[in-house]
Amino acid sequence: MGHAATLRVLGSSTINSISGGFRLYTAFILAGDVPDLILCFAFSFVVYSVYTLDRALKSKEDEVNRPEERNADKNFVLIIVFAFLVTALLILIVKKISPFAALLPFVIGFLYTKGIKIGDISIKFKQGLGVKNFVVALTWAFTIVSFIYNLIENYLLGFLIFCFFFFKSFINTVLFDCKDIDGDSIAGLTTIPVYFGEKRTRIILQLINSLFHFTVAALVLSGMVAFDAIILAYSWVAGLIYISLYANSKKTIFRSVIVHGEWIHMLAFRNFAIQFFGNAFHSS
Repeated sequence: MGHAATLRVLGSSTINSISGGFRLYTAFILAGDVPDLILCFAFSFVVYSVYTLDRALKSKEDEVNRPEERNADKNFVLIIVFAFLVTALLILIVKKISPFAALLPFVIGFLYTKGIKIGDISIKFKQGLGVKNFVVALTWAFTIVSFIYNLIENYLLGFLIFCFFFFKSFINTVLFDCKDIDGDSIAGLTTIPVYFGEKRTRIILQLINSLFHFTVAALVLSGMVAFDAIILAYSWVAGLIYISLYANSKKTIFRSVIVHGEWIHMLAFRNFAIQFFGNAFHSS
């Protein structure tokens, strides 16, 4: 039982980790540079260590939402987490990127799960309407930009890349809060889905998704900034689809595959579109 629970915890962040590597790969493309695969692996290791740490340091609502992980060997999981984090730090040092880029999300992840207590004051990022979603989105957007900071040609492009990953992460975390409504309600957490309900949460997320993408499209069409059109269009349409499908409390494995795996099928579609239109123009 304990071994099965431990393996479940260790494997729970695999999709998140793979998705993280493809997210950074996408960031390189948006910055107009050739993706550094080694750095993409390092980022995926950071993502794995942060999310696996969260699963190892279970909170009250996790006991309700994931009872099958209750008997996991926490010490063994923490050793694996430490190994992944150290590997990522070594890669960053070799690549001459500040290790702070990897340590920040790790520290935020710990504070997010356990909180911090100063005297009689207790601060926990999971508390407060939308606070968790904002902190998680801010952390990952900042970390991604930190990994590619030297490649960004102008401040507007850097800001848009930051906003792109911020809003995508914000939407995704809210979607996954939808499936944890029961556990969060029992734990007394007022998440966005708990407060607004599924229908209004879906409307809010659709508005955020469309307003951001339309704003970037307007800036691109005005010639103010260059932004990959295929990624922008695919991101918007994919957002419309998976918000409609997964802004609910239904438990399904496809939520992780479609939402976290968005970067994989996004890049696959981009590659197909470039090949197809390239061949079409070449043949004509």
